[in-house]
Amino acid sequence: MSDITVGQIGCGYWGKNLLRVLVESNNVEVRRVADISPQTRDYIRLRYPALAVGEEEMEIFSDPAIDAVVIATPARDHFRAALLALNAGKHAFVEKPLSTTAEQAQKLVDLAASKRLTLMVGHTFLFNSVVNRLKELIETGYLGDIQYLYSRRLNLGIVRSDVNVLWNLAPHDVSIFQYWLDSEPEKIVAVGGTYLQECLEDVVFATLKYPGGKLANIHLSWLDPQKVRTITVVGSKRMAVFNDVSSDARLVIHDTGIDISQSSIETAGFETFGEFQVSHRHGDTVIPRIPYPEPLVQEIQHFLYCVRSGVEPLSGGAHPVSVVRTIERIQAAMDKADDLPNPSVPTRTPGAA
Repeated sequence: MSDITVGQIGCGYWGKNLLRVLVESNNVEVRRVADISPQTRDYIRLRYPALAVGEEEMEIFSDPAIDAVVIATPARDHFRAALLALNAGKHAFVEKPLSTTAEQAQKLVDLAASKRLTLMVGHTFLFNSVVNRLKELIETGYLGDIQYLYSRRLNLGIVRSDVNVLWNLAPHDVSIFQYWLDSEPEKIVAVGGTYLQECLEDVVFATLKYPGGKLANIHLSWLDPQKVRTITVVGSKRMAVFNDVSSDARLVIHDTGIDISQSSIETAGFETFGEFQVSHRHGDTVIPRIPYPEPLVQEIQHFLYCVRSGVEPLSGGAHPVSVVRTIERIQAAMDKADDLPNPSVPTRTPGAA
């Protein structure tokens, strides 16, 4: 017997994975799926012949038997669809990002709270066992004081036309950074490049400065010869690398670093770099064994638990709003960088001949 009945809107690239996990979940009935693509609807009918499939999403919102709606439409549609779901009295799982403005994201969070409905965003990496192990290592001080982090999320495609690479991929890294550091950046600088589509950045370099001087850099690209999904965390005691495309070394911890002699700091009488006493520390490199259940399964199970219990989701409340607000600021920094004058191009002095 199912105790939660679900409808899903949108079943594209990632939506197919969501539907698979929902169908395989215990005590859940997927009652109806809506998608505007005839080819996608044919795929669902072939794969899941017992499901009701159609084009009209209002059949989901108006169905009193449906408790929760999973929204996997394009990013710019998330706010509209989530607003309809909440106003219809449905719990909502929304793929990342929650919306494309922080104001809209906050409105959805406030509406869900006022109606006592679960609103959760698909920040899947918060349910990744390696990401959670790294959070433990950061919070316990095992890595020491975090000095800087950098992520690379690169591939040759998939190229989207509804949002740029920032809004497509950065929610992953921003969500992870703010989960680990429990704060938002104080300062952001960023540049982007448009090489494949006019007015849609497909390459982004962004640097974020978090409280305490912690730096984080994000490199995103749809136009790279290698598929790379790595995050490096540099601490004062140890360093760690999370490689999401590795099958046998997703987390590597390096007991290495540079120690500065306290006496050289106190004396401060050195005149050359050679007199500044530093020592390189080379310890063991460890690949810890970490169980790795499918993060998407863990995420959906968490959503269903929150619907049943009323507990606020890990990727609900303030967290998704914080992520959208930070990405808005990165976009603003990119736009500002585009507006800056080129110093290599001489400007004419007003009134000059």
